[in-house]
Amino acid sequence: MRPRLALALLVGAAVVVIAIAANGTSPVPYRDREPPTAAVPTMTQSTSKTADLDVPPSAAAGSLVAVLVVLAGAALVVVIGLLLTVRLPRRRRRGRGPVAVTGDEGGPDAPDALVRGAHDALREFRARTGGPPRDAVVAAWLRLERAAADSGAARQPHETPTEFTGALLARYRVDEAAAGVLRTTYQRARFGTADVTDEDARVAGDALEQVVRDLGAVRGDG
Repeated sequence: MRPRLALALLVGAAVVVIAIAANGTSPVPYRDREPPTAAVPTMTQSTSKTADLDVPPSAAAGSLVAVLVVLAGAALVVVIGLLLTVRLPRRRRRGRGPVAVTGDEGGPDAPDALVRGAHDALREFRARTGGPPRDAVVAAWLRLERAAADSGAARQPHETPTEFTGALLARYRVDEAAAGVLRTTYQRARFGTADVTDEDARVAGDALEQVVRDLGAVRGDG
């Protein structure tokens, strides 16, 4: 039987029992005995003894109420135990969830995949000739996103690739201003309507160069 169905049945039984106990009456009907009269001469001695052993109705009703109260208490104890059994595992399950990866996990060094990806992004950016400046900026940041994804760091479900890459750079103490300039220029180049000039691309390239230097310094490349 499923725990919820058993719990519902026990709760219902407890409510019925408590209601009966609170009413103070017994579901078994009792009739008051008519007192024997002296006008019945044929009454045998065995019948008289049996009648004398009958329990008065009020005493029987009181005994039944006491039994019902005991049963109600036992039912309540069972119900409380089931409630605790059902709720505690749920709380434990709710406490579980994705654990964010801290900056100290895996040591202080930046992952090789992230460092290599940053170097590749800078090399490709510098080697790019011709074409719209926005394309060079977008390509450089997307290369960083791929490197971040290959780094082995855990990405949280609520994070976009751009947010994850920015958080990963911050984790390895990359210059915040340089990372911010590169990210902002990428978002403007990819999603904005304003033109991205050659000067904008140059500033983004300088920011990417700073990112590469900081990642190398963290890893101990000098």
